[in-house]
Amino acid sequence: MGKKDKQRNKLREFTRQKQLQQAKKNDMVEETRPLVAPSSAEPIEASLLLPIKPEILQDPSTDLPGFVAEEIGQQEEVANGYGSITDPHDGDNKSERPVSTAEEISGARLRVIMLSMYLGIFLAAIDNTIVSTTSAHVASEFNQLSKVPWIATSYLLSSATFQPLYGKVSDIFGRKCLLVFTNVAFLIGCLMCGLSKSFWWLVIARFVAGVGGGGLTSMSSITITDLVPLRERAMYQGICNVFYGLGTACGGIVGGWFSDNKGGWRMAFLIQVPLSAISLLVIILHLKLPSKRATRNQDNSIKRKLLAIDWLGASTLVIFLVLFLLTASLGGKEIAYGSRTFALMLISSLLSCLVFIYVELRVAADPILPLRFLAIRSVLGSSLSNWFCMMATMTTSYYLPIYFSGVLNMSPTDVGKRLMPNFFSVAFGSLGAGYYMKKTRKYYWFSLIFCAVAVLGQLQILLIDPKIPTWRQYILLLVPGVGTSVLITVALLAMIAAVPHEHQAATTSISYAFRSAGCTLGVSIGGAIFRESLSKLTTRYVLRYISKEHPKEELLKIIDKASESSEWVHHSAPDFIRQTLLECYHKACKNTFLFCFICSILTLVSFSIIKEKKLHSSLDRKEDQEDLEDL
Repeated sequence: MGKKDKQRNKLREFTRQKQLQQAKKNDMVEETRPLVAPSSAEPIEASLLLPIKPEILQDPSTDLPGFVAEEIGQQEEVANGYGSITDPHDGDNKSERPVSTAEEISGARLRVIMLSMYLGIFLAAIDNTIVSTTSAHVASEFNQLSKVPWIATSYLLSSATFQPLYGKVSDIFGRKCLLVFTNVAFLIGCLMCGLSKSFWWLVIARFVAGVGGGGLTSMSSITITDLVPLRERAMYQGICNVFYGLGTACGGIVGGWFSDNKGGWRMAFLIQVPLSAISLLVIILHLKLPSKRATRNQDNSIKRKLLAIDWLGASTLVIFLVLFLLTASLGGKEIAYGSRTFALMLISSLLSCLVFIYVELRVAADPILPLRFLAIRSVLGSSLSNWFCMMATMTTSYYLPIYFSGVLNMSPTDVGKRLMPNFFSVAFGSLGAGYYMKKTRKYYWFSLIFCAVAVLGQLQILLIDPKIPTWRQYILLLVPGVGTSVLITVALLAMIAAVPHEHQAATTSISYAFRSAGCTLGVSIGGAIFRESLSKLTTRYVLRYISKEHPKEELLKIIDKASESSEWVHHSAPDFIRQTLLECYHKACKNTFLFCFICSILTLVSFSIIKEKKLHSSLDRKEDQEDLEDL
């Protein structure tokens, strides 16, 4: 007897026993009609494959519905310690009896929970980009123009540092606890930003907001995986990506509108406080997911939970990420690449990385970030594809506007118009990927094709020309946006599907760690390429004009001003040199886009090593009726 036949027989026996038990409980054994109407064309045995009303598990300590039994045929002992089997017909009040997981995740309660998490993701995305249009007003008020980048850096630093910690910690304390914490941190951070009386107080406030903002995105993804089967998961993740993309697109608009109108830049932060409070309130009232550890251990005290955290691993991870992100963010800007300080920071980052890896692989009993899963090809491929994809995406989204404004002399409004189609491509790609996986339960070749589409999209950006038609300007980000959104949606799902169910939260944290690191490193490397290219190109071409009419001192001043401002090039640069300077900007941007193109190729290569896994229709990933149909 083959494996498939054994699975069928187990399900048949389990179904038969449950049907008999149900009949006995209702004192209707003798009067019970046949399980299936007799038919010569359909044997009685076949009827046992018909779906029955699912038995559910309930945690007696919380009165909350649990999960469907994980082992077929297991009757007296409940898997994973979630509780005991209950009769769905017990009780006269239909509204008071527990519902199955399948019923719960398809109801109004799930939609309310999802909308609250989508709102959190939307706010986190807005807050991440809102400083793009408020920084000038902030600099004017506090007279800190040179230090304005710290407003964005502090948010990115805390967000990227704490994101990888939330997965494992939520396994110990519960998803709800961490979602409440991240919402509260984000709310307090936004409130502090709006009430800031000094520049450095604002920087600290942005750091606090980043602690919450990073958690809003990662914890939402983790929680959705607990609520929705893998087959449905991609569709919900696609919706998450849509809300994140919408928030990113709206951040600059919201910040600019409040900065230019009554209320000022402070109101751009304060307006997020009541919205975050709504998301927090919904989570508190409607989300009821006990922690997995809490159901397994008799002693669920705070002390025991705190002791369960891998503090050494968490500490070394935070130290490594802080050093790495500071090195990447400050290198080439505040700190010269050739300086002793930069070399020391770089060496410290590498050493802290090695220490963290050693702790997680050799010391920690329960690692905060299970690096051993990187030995699984799907986890490794998904992580690397996330890394390279975000390097390409973030660098392109940062320097394509520079090309539009610096080379094509577009206004901020015109630049914004050309970036808007990217939101629609992200929405189409994310939702399309989710729908495809829901219908087919497959993703490998579909995603690989769209990775190639992203490469072609980066290629057309690489081939950009100052004479590019207007219609092509609008679709420059459209093509890579579709490919990137498909990959981001699928890569996370492929990673989750490749590991045991109980490790999905920590694995999700690995994904976000690679994403955050890729964003920071990509913008840093892209910025270094652009600055070095522009400096060498302007020096090479401008100094060719040395003559009695244009002495070297004059030309060196032109080089310095051109490196600082593209606006000066268009409006104030001498006529004899303006076109040369624009050509330098063009080539410097193209060198940066070449880096993005290489990253997109590496993304395709990384994703190709992923192995396709089954997308189950049940939360516990055990064989269900739909799975049997595929056997």
